[in-house]
Amino acid sequence: MQTNPLQGIADMDLNFLIQAISQYRYLAMFGILFISAMGVPLPEEPLLVASGLSVGWGTSQYHLSVAACLAGILAGDLWVYFLGRRGGKWFLQTRLGSLVFSEKRQRRIEHLYEKHGAKTVFLGRFIPAVRFGVFFFAGRHRMPISRFLGLNALGAMVYTPLWIWLSAVAGERFSRSLAAQKAAEAWVQKGSLILIGLVLFVIALMIWGAGKKKPAA
Repeated sequence: MQTNPLQGIADMDLNFLIQAISQYRYLAMFGILFISAMGVPLPEEPLLVASGLSVGWGTSQYHLSVAACLAGILAGDLWVYFLGRRGGKWFLQTRLGSLVFSEKRQRRIEHLYEKHGAKTVFLGRFIPAVRFGVFFFAGRHRMPISRFLGLNALGAMVYTPLWIWLSAVAGERFSRSLAAQKAAEAWVQKGSLILIGLVLFVIALMIWGAGKKKPAA
């Protein structure tokens, strides 16, 4: 019987993360999430799943895992913010910058940020496809760093502890097994879809509300 190669790659990635955390624990949690937040195409969710399984299997502590993951996420996001603030114009002129931000994507994010400002930073944390761009342009627009950190941290604290806890429950229930990995991935995936759906609903309400506003006389 042939297996789905993409599923095999996903399993291998999660197994690699579990192995890295079992060997380096909180340093791996921080480091991998820091790299992911910097724009490397590595989703945060698999690392949060692996961190939660480590808690459920008794090799890591919940609060230290949450602290390490939050620190990695916020440090990486802060790097993106300063990239936009200090080197935004230079980065957009490079070949990498033109690949990351097409002119159409630049206009779209600029419009979103100019229209909704601070709310975009909070909501962007929940949508991987726009997260890097929103934080980059927050830096370009010179949003005060205290406001950026506050909004970003608030967004990260909404789901990071939850994903780790859900995965820890799966680890406790199924012990050290493939079933624990599958259950944790399924729970986190469902939770991610629910959160993203709520965020999109809020964005739709924001856009609808902006359209209903009448200019002051």
